[in-house]
Amino acid sequence: MMRVHERSGLALAMVSAVGFGLSGSLGKALTDAGWSASGAVFVRLGGGAVVLLGILAFVRPGVVAAIRADGGALAVYGLLAAAGVQVTFFNALVYLPVTIALLLQYLGSILVIAWVWVVRRQPPGRRTVLGTAVALIGLVLVVQVWNGAGLRWEGIVWGLASAVCQAAYFLVADRPGSQTPPLVLAGVGMTIGTVVVGLLGAAGLLRVVIDTSVTGVLLGGVDVGWPVAATLLVVVSSVIPYIAGVAAVARIGATRGSLVGLLEVVTSAVASWLLLGQVPTAVEVLGGVLILTGVALTNTARPAGSPEPEPGAR
Repeated sequence: MMRVHERSGLALAMVSAVGFGLSGSLGKALTDAGWSASGAVFVRLGGGAVVLLGILAFVRPGVVAAIRADGGALAVYGLLAAAGVQVTFFNALVYLPVTIALLLQYLGSILVIAWVWVVRRQPPGRRTVLGTAVALIGLVLVVQVWNGAGLRWEGIVWGLASAVCQAAYFLVADRPGSQTPPLVLAGVGMTIGTVVVGLLGAAGLLRVVIDTSVTGVLLGGVDVGWPVAATLLVVVSSVIPYIAGVAAVARIGATRGSLVGLLEVVTSAVASWLLLGQVPTAVEVLGGVLILTGVALTNTARPAGSPEPEPGAR
């Protein structure tokens, strides 16, 4: 039977996946209106960092102590899980169709399972393996890789780098013995990510365009204006999912957390339908059902050979 901390972890992981899944539609509304993709990323990370640092200044959950004790991991999280995953994905889009780039990024779930298996000596159970296979088949159907054009090697490298960064998001949050509060990990990580993207923009390596005079920021056919879209991108698709995701991984582990994260693809498809008018095809709907089925399978499984956990154990 799924215990209370596992149920709460699953709920938090789903909240995180839904929030991240909305980012594509919100970001596209801004880029269609004239912002650059990196500009949207910079506002997303920077706005999220400001909100989280404000909360940290109020609640003071041992930030200085966490930085001293866990500074290296916080730096890795900021570089890979905050800045890296977004920068690499958008660079992959320069060379690859969105569908192929998205599929490559979600290979991160496989990397998480492999890392936990090989490095932590925690082999996945049969149901986890089956659920992963079903979810990945669903992912292939949702992104419809067969519609892609010729593949550039540069795009493949960027896409695989995005998968590594996505895996880092889950693995850094699930380090054995870590005492860093989720709020600190997310807040400091997003601050580092903002600095990294800002420096890359200043160096001319990223095109950061934030045009506050734009109009026609459309969501659901309504011009909501860039302040509304940007606020939703920061709060709903950054602050909430980052905090919820880190807290979820602490409860259900990196493997299950990364697989529940596949729900982001389903959310993205639904959001694109409702907010951008991009109606999903029957194949995409079938893929979404398979992803949900795979996630359900993995969340009724335990690692092979693992004993029944003690009450209250993580």
